[in-house]
Amino acid sequence: MTVHLERATLTDGVPVMHVVQGDQVRAAYDPGQIEEAAALAWLCISIPRLVRDGFEVEYATV
Repeated sequence: MTVHLERATLTDGVPVMHVVQGDQVRAAYDPGQIEEAAALAWLCISIPRLVRDGFEVEYATV
């Protein structure tokens, strides 16, 4: 699976947002609320097949 990860300013109390599209996960995290490693860990808990199948992170470029 591929995780497309980007930084974004999100609503207070919402540190990570994601959507699963087939074998791709599009995710954004708010670095003011959570660190990148914690956001990836949160995704692994929320989407268990990331751990089962393995994943690669692609970072958004602006």
